[in-house]
Amino acid sequence: MNYYVNPAIFFSFVFASLFSNVSAGGIVFADLPLVPNYAKAHGILMGLAFVVVLPGGAILMRILSSKGKTAVWVHVGIQLVGWVLMISGLAMGAKVGKILDRLENNAHTILGTVVVALLLFQPLFGFLHHRRFMATQKQGKMTLFHVWYGRILILLGMLNGGFGLKLAANSPGGNIAYGVVAGVIGATYVAVMVHLG
Repeated sequence: MNYYVNPAIFFSFVFASLFSNVSAGGIVFADLPLVPNYAKAHGILMGLAFVVVLPGGAILMRILSSKGKTAVWVHVGIQLVGWVLMISGLAMGAKVGKILDRLENNAHTILGTVVVALLLFQPLFGFLHHRRFMATQKQGKMTLFHVWYGRILILLGMLNGGFGLKLAANSPGGNIAYGVVAGVIGATYVAVMVHLG
């Protein structure tokens, strides 16, 4: 017997479990010792997702576009790794936010949650784009939507990393390092978009 799980229902349960007890409010003092490890894991996972893996997968798709199906599967595989890192990073960030009562009162957590929620739909848009492309062998409106939707959200994710470092009162050296790496990769990403489409 086959079962179908509606993605909207599935992810509503995921987000409900991540953000349960939000309304209780207040800092969870008993869990404060856990914050440094959760925060570090959150930063590493999200940094890898938004500064390395997701833009890297998009760049490789453009570079390998002449390789046909190989390019598509490389792109899908890399982006799914980024997607898993992003979801895991969200879970760690939600734990920090719950402990410190910072889930809904700052730009970083609000923008980050919105970006992640919107990126949850990106695989569906990619599938719809690919299905249409396979049927027509032409890029259509869904192609443009999928590509630009992803580009904008990846760049917003990179920007949100800076907001997160500010919120965490990161060291000036850490801020500079993130800024340089994100800036170089972001500029490369934009250059590839402009040069290769």
